[in-house]
Amino acid sequence: PLDKPVAAANVGYIDGQFVLNPTNEQMEDSSLNLTVAGTKDAVLMIEGAADFLPEDIMIDAVTFGHVAIKTICEAMEEFGKLVGKTKNYSTLLQPVEGLQEEVNEALGQKVEELWDHEGKKSELSSNMSKLSKQAWAMFEEKYPNDRNQVMKCYKTLLSKKMYQKAKETGIRCDGRKLDEVRTIDIETTLLPKVHGSALFTRGETQAIATATLGDSGMKQKIDKLDGTQQKRFYLQYTFPPSCVGETGRVGMPGRREVGHGNLAERALSTILPSEKDFPYTIRVESLITESNGSSSMASVCGGCLALMDAGVPVKSPVAGIAMGMLLDDTHSVSDDDAVIVSDILGTEDGLGTMDFKVAGDRTGITTFQLDIKCEGLTIETMSRALQQAKVGRMHILDKMDEVLAGPREELPPTIPRISAFQIPADSIGKVIGPGGKQIRAVIEDFELINMDVQEDGRIQVSSLNTEKLKKAEEFVKELIKSAGGGGRGGDRGGRGGGRGPKPAYVGPPAEEGMVYKGKITGIHQFGVFVEILPGPEDGSSPGLEGLCHVSELHVERVRNCEGFMNSMGVEEIDVKYIGKNAKGQLQLSRKAVLEDKRSGNKPKKVEPKEEMSQDEVDVIAQAIEGIQNL
Repeated sequence: PLDKPVAAANVGYIDGQFVLNPTNEQMEDSSLNLTVAGTKDAVLMIEGAADFLPEDIMIDAVTFGHVAIKTICEAMEEFGKLVGKTKNYSTLLQPVEGLQEEVNEALGQKVEELWDHEGKKSELSSNMSKLSKQAWAMFEEKYPNDRNQVMKCYKTLLSKKMYQKAKETGIRCDGRKLDEVRTIDIETTLLPKVHGSALFTRGETQAIATATLGDSGMKQKIDKLDGTQQKRFYLQYTFPPSCVGETGRVGMPGRREVGHGNLAERALSTILPSEKDFPYTIRVESLITESNGSSSMASVCGGCLALMDAGVPVKSPVAGIAMGMLLDDTHSVSDDDAVIVSDILGTEDGLGTMDFKVAGDRTGITTFQLDIKCEGLTIETMSRALQQAKVGRMHILDKMDEVLAGPREELPPTIPRISAFQIPADSIGKVIGPGGKQIRAVIEDFELINMDVQEDGRIQVSSLNTEKLKKAEEFVKELIKSAGGGGRGGDRGGRGGGRGPKPAYVGPPAEEGMVYKGKITGIHQFGVFVEILPGPEDGSSPGLEGLCHVSELHVERVRNCEGFMNSMGVEEIDVKYIGKNAKGQLQLSRKAVLEDKRSGNKPKKVEPKEEMSQDEVDVIAQAIEGIQNL
């Protein structure tokens, strides 16, 4: 029995024009990704990210999306009339007649005294808990089976009295003015051994943010339906029970933590330099140590400060603020009497009707999220909230500038330096070596932190010693030129000698669907190179080599390819040839072999056969010729 239909729309902004429900291809060129949901009368929810768009464009975008929502809702209303189904109200719990008035009369004065006290969170929570128990004790005898109804009326009274105080006096339950931001305290380089760190405190909400820089091998890997995605920047938000004075289980992040982390991540991702200009993988962690409202926006502020403390050349500092709204009637659409409050408390979030998070720099917005608990938010009220949020955001940015106005000019000495270069893709196996021996030797001998080899031949090496970094790059380049390859790095160097282009495989082709026992020729993060058919003994041509991608190594997900292969401790593995990719490279699968074994299928297995030398072939040919002459 819905009161009215609800619809949603997606809005993009391309070349100064709004686009309704843009395609994935269009979104690549869009500076706005806005999702709007609502009824034909008002907006219920918005969420998305923008590329420093000003408030007036954001309002126009919401208005543009809401026009489409009206059209959809009106169509659904017509559809409902055509269907002609009668709404079923029989299962709805009806309010007890006269109960709200009784609660108002019995507890109205006590609630007013509660809001007039203007204490801290711990004191306010304690007083609210005591009053809640008194409320039930007063009505338990008369309404023994209606506890939920009594407490709902009590909560309605709390909301109404909170609104009345703010509307009549301009003062909130903690003594602040409507647009006043809580006291802000900031400290950077809190943890000297960490690449970048910041302690951001706003009132009774506090976050410790750290920034860690690494090479391309440290990107976050996410398995998706269309393959594996690698994220260069990711933010992890942690909200332990202790930050709200509780104890509880600490384990995997819940939906709330993931959502808050994604919101803060979107706010910061827009200000980061490109990977070409700054070839680091960037990880920010925000640990909430105390919370009384808007910890996700504290994570934005703390995360930005930690990035600048680490020397990341951000485009501009960003800050976030959470806005709230108080209404006289929480079951109505917002109107001109709605009270907009800045930097909301947890209490105002729980008893208010809006939680509107906005983050951005001095020129525009980078991310936003709105959810409400009333019938809807008008465009006019949203415009008021955005303008008030801008004032608050400027105030927070001023406080951040007082401590750290921009990125540090030099990277801290604890951050590894990175060098990137390109080698031919067909030389990857030589750099990796059998079982990864060569790459481990280079890392060890040149005292590298890591060496990441991409499938297209891009190599990124990282080290705290810039001289060792240069020598490692020179050695690798010399290694792929050497005739014999091998050898270890450092002062021992590699074997010299040059050679021409790599010869092609000239043996019999592999049969698709066949299983081969192949020799491991290289291991790195995206998979394992396996030689399934050997070349001639004289080395005149190479063996037939293919790639077993990390997703094809096992029936279960392999998170660390090198660690997985090292744990197996083998030099040969059984793989199935499953065809060639778009580049003509052989694709192999160990997972297919394991799945065949599980299902009881026994595919034909092809053991590699040794090729005869040319001398052996000549001897046999002479023997055959001699027999034919008999």
